[in-house]
Amino acid sequence: MKWYIYLVVTLILASCTSSKKLLQRGDYDSLIDRSVRNLIKNPNSEEDAEMLDKTYKLANERDMERLRYLKLEGNPNTWDEIFNLYNNLKNRQTNVRKVLPLKIKGRTIEYDFIDYDAEIVEAKRNAAEYFYAHGKEIMENNDKDSYRQAYYELRRAKEYSGGAYRDLDQLIDESKYRGMSRQTVTDSKARMAG
Repeated sequence: MKWYIYLVVTLILASCTSSKKLLQRGDYDSLIDRSVRNLIKNPNSEEDAEMLDKTYKLANERDMERLRYLKLEGNPNTWDEIFNLYNNLKNRQTNVRKVLPLKIKGRTIEYDFIDYDAEIVEAKRNAAEYFYAHGKEIMENNDKDSYRQAYYELRRAKEYSGGAYRDLDQLIDESKYRGMSRQTVTDSKARMAG
């Protein structure tokens, strides 16, 4: 029976330690996922509610700061990151919604929810435009490495655009073909005869 108590105490301490480590590393979304799972199992856990409240605010603050910076910077190659940040905000919000309202020390905590769809669509469209234009531009270098990079960029444009560019499939095929390494294989009998 003592080993059972020891095991339970060890597991509890390990979960607390790993939560602290996740928090210290800034792995907020993993910690949010863990807190949400725990709150679904035990909605009255104030410890998980406090951790969720803290990490949800920290994660959103971090992402919003990064978004402000990227938008201020105005670099066209950051639309992919902007798209991912807005998706993170939306997904995190959806995840936390499962366990609201939070009850912490007699207080009830709710969050204002934001509709990020317009920002997601804008970022997606701008990312597609950037990858399409950049892929075409680097194809003009006319070397294998550039075609390989263009292939990657144009595939990303296709993921984001949903077929908005008519010549995109043709450009992808061309960059793939021109970026391939080819080796001629000769017949061994012909080589021996020559």
